[in-house]
Amino acid sequence: MTSSSVVNSLIRNTADDALAMWSQAVDGQPGIADANNTFDHNTVQSPVLANGIAVYGGRDNTVSDNVVADPVREGSGLHAGQRFGSTLFAGYLRFTNNTTVRAGSFELNWRIGLGAIWLYALEGSLTANVEATGDNFLQSTYNAILIVSDFPVKDQYSISNVHFKDIHVDGTGTSVLSARSAGEATFANVDARNVGAVGINNCGSFHFTSAGSEFAVTDLGGNDGGGTTGPWLASWELPNTITCDDRPPVVPPPPPSSW
Repeated sequence: MTSSSVVNSLIRNTADDALAMWSQAVDGQPGIADANNTFDHNTVQSPVLANGIAVYGGRDNTVSDNVVADPVREGSGLHAGQRFGSTLFAGYLRFTNNTTVRAGSFELNWRIGLGAIWLYALEGSLTANVEATGDNFLQSTYNAILIVSDFPVKDQYSISNVHFKDIHVDGTGTSVLSARSAGEATFANVDARNVGAVGINNCGSFHFTSAGSEFAVTDLGGNDGGGTTGPWLASWELPNTITCDDRPPVVPPPPPSSW
């Protein structure tokens, strides 16, 4: 599918992803990527066993001005996954001006918390330009952001070229960012409050080397706020300090309020 849009729709109680773009490779061949598609101004409520809005492979796609609330199990509000036999991500993927509410549920197979937005490398590295700009992650059950490579392939695949800008994080049960992959991301004007655990839970690819984490965080300025453990993007966490707590205690976040 190319140059298509899903706009102003209400999707409730699906037992899979409520909205998905899936660029399936065929018979081991590269396949044809979904391109120049948009999910815009949609409302998603209570998907079960999957994500609110998910993108699997493709190029130059946009997820903008949507509201996603209350994923029930095994899924996030917003998801980009190199999985399900998808084509490799290429060009850009933009998550712009979306709002998630009580997203980032518990993943029963891994037994960890997901993120309101979840980037996942399972069948290849995710290296396309991923931009999250102007999004609001409200009352996240666990993390606001999860960046993860599946453990059996953590030394093969990484996630890089990820950029967060002008983000509001209002309440997390655990961290603003949980990084469980090699790679890197940049952060600019990400404001957070009511953060339940350390702001950045940086495990990298779990080698815990003297050089630090294999996941690098770049502070581009304007990243303010935090929680009881201090500023979410503290200077001692840069560029790649290991702060790994595999299953930090969860602090139920308060309801969001006016910024």
